[in-house]
Amino acid sequence: MATVRTAIGLLAATALACAAVRADELTLYSTRESNLVAPVIAAFTAASGTGVKTVFVEDSLVKRLTSEGDNSPADVLLTIGLDKTTQLVTRGLTQRLASAVLDQTIPASLRGGGGQWIALAVRPRVVFARKDSPLAAITYEELADPKWRGKLCMRPATHQNNVALIAAYLAHHGADATASWLTGLKDNLAHKPAGKDNDVVREIAEGRCDIGIGNTVALAQLRDGREGNDWRARADVVKAVPAAFSGGGSHVNLTGAAIARHAPHPAAARAFLEFLVTPEAQTIFAASELEYPVLATAPRPSIVDAIGSFTIDALPVDEIAAHQAAAIALIRKAGFDE
Repeated sequence: MATVRTAIGLLAATALACAAVRADELTLYSTRESNLVAPVIAAFTAASGTGVKTVFVEDSLVKRLTSEGDNSPADVLLTIGLDKTTQLVTRGLTQRLASAVLDQTIPASLRGGGGQWIALAVRPRVVFARKDSPLAAITYEELADPKWRGKLCMRPATHQNNVALIAAYLAHHGADATASWLTGLKDNLAHKPAGKDNDVVREIAEGRCDIGIGNTVALAQLRDGREGNDWRARADVVKAVPAAFSGGGSHVNLTGAAIARHAPHPAAARAFLEFLVTPEAQTIFAASELEYPVLATAPRPSIVDAIGSFTIDALPVDEIAAHQAAAIALIRKAGFDE
């Protein structure tokens, strides 16, 4: 993994660019805890001379920005989940990111329409199975196959990670096909959906189900020992099986960023985001949560690299977000909570 010192040395060009639009301090509103963004902020400050004040806003970012209005000190907004990222845009709380660097670096599907936001890291939503399983790849469509009857585990379907996946399925296949797929998915459940992605890993390790749906970040963090040795032992017998849409790629959840609508330092905020998509900064940023960098050339943390590689689906995130309400209605109609 590239160190912060290496990043500083290799990002000299970015530092010069930042100097031209330097602010003494930027303000970052983040739904990710401050300690998790501190390493990449340290690299940015060392390279540019600009400090970053991080304000952790866990669940009320929209409410806070709305109440602050024109007087908000927020320059950059950092969010986890496409629902939170796109909600900022629909509420008019962001501004256009006019940056050739960002346009050229980040795939179009991982940038908001009108340049309102960008993804900084992704979490492929894959299938978990025991390492001794012969399953090497699967499509999301196949999850409804009756051969998995009573063998599938997942967290509640109404959790945002699953809502986003189902919204993507809806965008790909339409309402009727999605309703049929959800019926098959429910029929294949080993039990009523519960818990988190971590619990899906545990249940597969314990043999309570053969396959499960989860984000790679859950498996990576458990293998990393962040939840203790018992969880690591469970994760060590579970693998991530590449999952993709038929004819497409893997659905991903994301960590996104935008410039606040009333940012006091918009040029410096743009320079900060451009810094975050350099290879070295991408590695530092992704390592904090063990995500995948959006920049394909960025070195990945070794524990992430060991989980595997995934081709990201080309369906634009904005299109997925537009189908979320319809996806929730279909989930409820299928009766996952019954």
